[in-house]
Amino acid sequence: MVSDKVSVVIPSYNSARYIRESVGSVISQDYQNVEVVVVDDSSSDSSCEIIEEMASRDHRIVLLKLDVRSGAAIARNKGIEFSTGRYIAFLDADDIWLPGKLTAQMQAMQDAGAALSCTAARIINEHGEYVGFRSIPAEITFSLLLKKTPIINSSAIYDTRMLGKVKMPDVIRRQDFGLWIEIIRRSGPALGLIKPFVSYRVHSESLSRNKFISAWYTWKVLRMAGRLSMVKSLYYFSFYALGGVLGRIRGIN
Repeated sequence: MVSDKVSVVIPSYNSARYIRESVGSVISQDYQNVEVVVVDDSSSDSSCEIIEEMASRDHRIVLLKLDVRSGAAIARNKGIEFSTGRYIAFLDADDIWLPGKLTAQMQAMQDAGAALSCTAARIINEHGEYVGFRSIPAEITFSLLLKKTPIINSSAIYDTRMLGKVKMPDVIRRQDFGLWIEIIRRSGPALGLIKPFVSYRVHSESLSRNKFISAWYTWKVLRMAGRLSMVKSLYYFSFYALGGVLGRIRGIN
């Protein structure tokens, strides 16, 4: 079993409601060789106090503070820069890792020689109630990634020994999508674990607005990180747009 350190990057902005549970889901994993790098993006609530209290009891937790609100891309990249582990994992401040995630995922990566892996996810609402399931294929090719954008950020881990430290593009949204594009372009298909190891939180009050914004940034990332022509960008974006329409018809988005 691989035993290298995993650095878990968690961007946080006014996350007091969820951050204790999020960080707790990492430090309670049976795979214990981790560091938790929480990057606070100039919060105005009690997020920092909660992390500082947790860090005082567990040396694996580190808090980095940004003086000016800079956005998730910069916060995550600061966390990547600081990380000392061979593997870099991501977790959003309102999501939760499920038990056994790291052991299963690290073993699968070692067995497959994979540079990037991800998992399926349970979908929960702001109250922690189960509302759905997000599946993942066992192999995510470059073409499949561009058509379906199936990787949930909080499920992903990549190997810096194989890739070096790869950062996210500096865009307001979908920066994680840009990172997967770059990694899969370099290393080939990502490994998907079909068992859910993450509870991914959705917030109902912002879903409609987020659909429009997410679509715009999906297009932007396809053009920028994907380095695709206008024609190819339109081709792959059509899959994203169609998926959103079908999802609304089925009542799953």
